[in-house]
Amino acid sequence: MWIILIIVLMCWEAYWTYHACWIASKLDEKKSFFFFLVFNLLGIPEIIYIYKKKKEFDATL
Repeated sequence: MWIILIIVLMCWEAYWTYHACWIASKLDEKKSFFFFLVFNLLGIPEIIYIYKKKKEFDATL
């Protein structure tokens, strides 16, 4: 049971970290990129970052 929960949380964290790092790299925000790589906080900062930067990122496409 615990192993399944840990695997789900790892996948959750990896998805949000990858997505936030992708946006930070495209917007040339090195500090944000390294913050997301170093701190694992269940994806919460990544989700907030993506929510705030989504419009800016979409404008670059």
